[in-house]
Amino acid sequence: MPDLPALPILLLTYKRTTEALTTLESLFNHLKYPPDLLRFYIADDGSPRQHLETIQNFILSRTTNLIGWHNEKFSAVPYACGIGWNKGLGLCYQASDFVLVLEDDWRMDADLDMVPYIRLLQEREDVGIVSFRILSIGADVHTVGHDGRIYLDYQRTTQYAYSGNPHIRHARYTKYYGWYAEDRSPGEVELHQDDQYRYREGDLRNHNDGPHIWREANLDPWGAWHHTGTEKTWR
Repeated sequence: MPDLPALPILLLTYKRTTEALTTLESLFNHLKYPPDLLRFYIADDGSPRQHLETIQNFILSRTTNLIGWHNEKFSAVPYACGIGWNKGLGLCYQASDFVLVLEDDWRMDADLDMVPYIRLLQEREDVGIVSFRILSIGADVHTVGHDGRIYLDYQRTTQYAYSGNPHIRHARYTKYYGWYAEDRSPGEVELHQDDQYRYREGDLRNHNDGPHIWREANLDPWGAWHHTGTEKTWR
């Protein structure tokens, strides 16, 4: 499939070595995309050096496509991670407009082909994120179709339209809504991203013009990845 783009995987990690290795092991076992097109970047928010080296060694035992990493706490604000996340996302965008954003405590238990979702983002400029999120009660969604698949189009009328669960984030999404907030905790970063999607800095007149967030309707209700973390490492 020569017209498929590279797919960088941005691993957001901090201290959770066992969980990160489980995340990566399951990804290598179940993520279906041409291996030579996968790229890896490790965005480590200042863990002990051994954590980074363990993850590096694991990735390099499976592929040579490790395009970069950092192991720094960039912010003086306690628990703030956004500067490092933005650095990793920006460097991934240098390799491709398509980035799979993945925190270090999500495990794949079944095969999942990325090609249809990449095709969707190639063919639909009105879509900016394909999410593999958990279905939540109370979400306002519309059913839409593309290439024989049914998707849920997340509306901007209820909170948590954006989710930090694993997702493919096209560069057009970041260009329109902005980067991660750099002065707050991971949970607050997610809420800020949700506000950006739903309000775009308070511009209520034009907010529906921006790229949408879609999720395939037929995925497991718990998402394509299953959450394995039991506590927030930033506390």
